[in-house]
Amino acid sequence: MKGITAILILVMTGLIIGGTMWGLLAWALTGWIKVLFGLAGLAVATVVNLGLFWFLWPRQSDEDD
Repeated sequence: MKGITAILILVMTGLIIGGTMWGLLAWALTGWIKVLFGLAGLAVATVVNLGLFWFLWPRQSDEDD
């Protein structure tokens, strides 16, 4: 499961950041709008990665102690 999670994190990050870069280049954004758009893409990628890590990464249960 760790392997699948790691691959998903890499692929999803690439797609989100790639989409953000495409948006920055395709739409002639200027000034603060460009900065906010880039930061929003970074924030979305971070939240998606944390969500994937939280829900898919195997955790040790407390019952094993």
